[in-house]
Amino acid sequence: MIAAATDAYALNGAYSLAEYFRISQEDGKDESNSITNQRAMIQTYVSACGEFENVRITEYIDDGRSGESTDRESYQRLMSDIEGGAVDCIVVKDLSRIGRNMLDTDDLLMNYLVSMHVRFIAINDNYDSFLHPLSNLELAFINLINQQYNRDLALKSISAKLVKMKRGEWLSMYPFGYVVSDAAKNKLVIDPEAAGYVRLAFSLACEGKRAVEIARIFNAQGIPSPSVYKKRVGYKKVWTNAIDPDYCFWTSCTVLRLLRNEIYLGKTVLNRFRVTEHGTGKCEPRPKDDWIICPDAHEAIISETEFRKAQEVLARHKYSDKPEHIFGNKVKCPSCGHAMKRSSKYNPRFKCDTVRLTNHYGCCEYSILQRELEQAVLASVKACAAAVLDREQMRLALIAREKATVGELEVSIHSEQKAAAALEMSLSKLFTSFVEEKISKDAFLSKKSAVNDMIKRKRSCIETLTERLKTLTEGRAAAETSIAELTPLLTIDKLDRELVDLLIDKIIVHGDNDIEIVWRSRLETETSALSLPRNL
Repeated sequence: MIAAATDAYALNGAYSLAEYFRISQEDGKDESNSITNQRAMIQTYVSACGEFENVRITEYIDDGRSGESTDRESYQRLMSDIEGGAVDCIVVKDLSRIGRNMLDTDDLLMNYLVSMHVRFIAINDNYDSFLHPLSNLELAFINLINQQYNRDLALKSISAKLVKMKRGEWLSMYPFGYVVSDAAKNKLVIDPEAAGYVRLAFSLACEGKRAVEIARIFNAQGIPSPSVYKKRVGYKKVWTNAIDPDYCFWTSCTVLRLLRNEIYLGKTVLNRFRVTEHGTGKCEPRPKDDWIICPDAHEAIISETEFRKAQEVLARHKYSDKPEHIFGNKVKCPSCGHAMKRSSKYNPRFKCDTVRLTNHYGCCEYSILQRELEQAVLASVKACAAAVLDREQMRLALIAREKATVGELEVSIHSEQKAAAALEMSLSKLFTSFVEEKISKDAFLSKKSAVNDMIKRKRSCIETLTERLKTLTEGRAAAETSIAELTPLLTIDKLDRELVDLLIDKIIVHGDNDIEIVWRSRLETETSALSLPRNL
């Protein structure tokens, strides 16, 4: 019967089949889980099922993405297509492909896809939500096993990587000056051209040149920066500047990282960072005691003597990784996007330093005194705080005018939900009547469209009522909290680093009479930025 319904859809091209493939980096070692293998298995299955003949097929592929998180590009696209009614059936190799997080996968299969009337097929698990569904308990058990397997796999992978690190094997993006050997797995070999640039940087440092001077020399000679060089030789994962992705140049920070890197002594230095949120790429530095340093792991580019001499030269100049003032790394040049440099401790001013390194961006040489910037930002903080406070006061006034009580809104939401559930049940009965050939295809499609429209209206009504309920239950507390937090900003007379970090994302200096403040936190406005003229 299901086949008959599918065939009817296929005749007018209405039935859409989604083939979902996923492989993580750990799965990549298992050929049975490769994208090629998954595609072959699903295509064989679909071809063997006569009910899927002439259906519209769309592929969704997440390559190298963990199933622990739903933050996957193709997965999110699939969910969006389901929400838009563009998917009738999903086919995967097995349940672990759609996800390895038990709670997310249970909710998807037991609730969301059921409510959206989307069929789900997992070939290896012999699961078909229409023809031979599993009980919720069986589904939960399979998903629990998949989740535990993923964690065991991750632990084994970490253990294996630690062993390789201690042997001196290179497991990260290869550093400037080296490439990964074709002959020996995970071993670095010297890249003659890039190594020449590394030796030149150390040679200039040993002559007494500062990092900014070395950067200026490299840019003047047209020596490619590490990002540009790697992109040129075909490496895909490289850092790019948001202002101009096709152009990168040497900066003092780039030179400092190179000159301080012990890898050029023939050492591997690994385990320097720890992942803080799996699946997001976010990480934080580890203490130096946790680093795994293996000497003589590969051929050195520079000698111990050269390295020590370069460090001595660097020690003569003060280089700080942490800002010493309230606007550290906040004041940006609009042309190159880099942080503007603070000139001195006495009557300090901010000026773009990029113009000393390259003319590519056409950065202007204007500057702004820190005391004037502080005055402008302080005035802006007070103005924005006052605007947000007005908005929160209006919000409280609107809440006060809400005539319905919490109980009345809850009753209305429950009533609309029951009505929506009844409509969804009628849709199922309508589908059954069509499968049993009690109504024609045209009548089915017409009634289905009408019922779907009514369901959409009910869901819209539920969303509106829910928002009103949320405003009553949470809105008052949120508005009162905002007012309590922002009111003190109206009377502050001085900014500090903590407050600037809390309120401001960046400050863009456009010229002598114009700065732009991009807010964060509670001072975000509808435009998220404010242009503020200043008088010098």
